[in-house]
Amino acid sequence: MGGEMQYEMNGRKRVLYVSILALISGVGAGCWHKAPNTSPQLSVVLSPARPEPGPAYRVQVGDTLHVRFMFQPDMSDEVPVRPDGHISLASTGDLPVVGLTPSEIEHVIVERSSSRLRNPEVSVVVTKIGEQHVYVGGEVGKPGYVVLTPNMTPLQAVLEVGGFKPTAQLESVLILTPGPDNHFVAARLDMKQVVDSGVPERVRLHPNDVLYVPRTTIADLDIVVDQYIRGLIPSLPHVGAGYSLQ
Repeated sequence: MGGEMQYEMNGRKRVLYVSILALISGVGAGCWHKAPNTSPQLSVVLSPARPEPGPAYRVQVGDTLHVRFMFQPDMSDEVPVRPDGHISLASTGDLPVVGLTPSEIEHVIVERSSSRLRNPEVSVVVTKIGEQHVYVGGEVGKPGYVVLTPNMTPLQAVLEVGGFKPTAQLESVLILTPGPDNHFVAARLDMKQVVDSGVPERVRLHPNDVLYVPRTTIADLDIVVDQYIRGLIPSLPHVGAGYSLQ
């Protein structure tokens, strides 16, 4: 009798224990959910595209070139580009180099020196870039030379010398570009639409260009009025103050 009761008690304990486990498991299964991902999201950052390389540099007057002969170091030299556009080397004599790239100059030197040197190998490096200039004259504040900067426009050059005078004929500005045999190629620019209407400039200046701003015919008459007639009639208004010349 006592053994049966003890067995029944132990059985109930086991049933109760199993029930509690089942309840805990059910509650856990029903309440458990995946915790939200609170870690910061990593965005993919792409490196910026590499800029396209510009055109190869072409040698100008005033540059300094280091010409190195790999197997004949005594022939190496550092030479300036003269105003005539040439350099002088012991192995080649005078060479025209203005407008050529360093690699093109290397090729020319190799060709010219091959008759004197055996299998020459040449390296040309631009060690100094010379200042380039344009000249601005005519009806501007202070006519003279302007240091040429990359992509300089005619208006920028004029502003460097004090801007246009009131006597300037903006519709007929001349640009003279040096060509072969010291000849100039002339073109006419309408700077009035640039100054008055803000039309973008398309022209870019080149080394040794000449920009000439002519004087207007009406401006000549205005100068006469201002310098002479106003001295006789002090009450006469200034040029541009509202009177017209017949």
